[in-house]
Amino acid sequence: MKTSGLLFLILFFIPVLSFSGEIYGTIKGNDGKPLPNKIIQIKQNEMVLASDTTDTNGYFKITIKEVGKFKLEVAGHAGANIEVFSSNKATRCNLLLNNSGDKWILKNQ
Repeated sequence: MKTSGLLFLILFFIPVLSFSGEIYGTIKGNDGKPLPNKIIQIKQNEMVLASDTTDTNGYFKITIKEVGKFKLEVAGHAGANIEVFSSNKATRCNLLLNNSGDKWILKNQ
């Protein structure tokens, strides 16, 4: 009986552990300089799933439990978002944040 209970726990937790991904990288401005203290959010259906604040080098790292397609957004910069994919492996995103008139543009470097 104990063996089957242990087997059930192992089978239950292995999928949970394998379905988490990390999205990491840097964000820089037009001049190529890192952008510190920017809040990076991962959203799905306009709901924030996870976030991180960039360090002095513009580096961020966000771990999310779900696998799939999400929106990565820079908070406070309307329109500054891109589509990212989370898998059971780490995903690197090196980003550029540009201002075009009254609109913010976020793109992969």
